[in-house]
Amino acid sequence: MTSMVYRDGGKGLSSYHRHSSLGSYANKLVRAWRRWQTERQIESMPLDIRKDIGWPSADETDKDRAH
Repeated sequence: MTSMVYRDGGKGLSSYHRHSSLGSYANKLVRAWRRWQTERQIESMPLDIRKDIGWPSADETDKDRAH
């Protein structure tokens, strides 16, 4: 007969929870990085194209921040 004992010790986060937290943090970083890259690519486009796709101009962005 085989018995299995899991020893967590109750100290801090369990191994699964720790990995889950790191994974969700890593996912947030990846999403932020991709968003930043996308914004850079859109900002590098000519003004006419940005207007066509509905990207806000710098003037519109500043007005939104003031409110």
